[in-house]
Amino acid sequence: MSNIKRKVQFEPLKMKLESGWYVRVTFPFGGQPQKIDGFKTRTEAREWIKSKSAAWLKEYEGGRYA
Repeated sequence: MSNIKRKVQFEPLKMKLESGWYVRVTFPFGGQPQKIDGFKTRTEAREWIKSKSAAWLKEYEGGRYA
């Protein structure tokens, strides 16, 4: 049996029907992806991933996926 721990994925994506960007959060082993929006640029979304996603993950569902 494998000991590999699957990680939560954060991905910046462009809005389709409006301007701006969002971060899609995909959890290991399924589950409903989450959408964090409000970013004007891809760079802004990527910076959020880099600097704030870990703290967000610790708060989300009581840190279940952190």
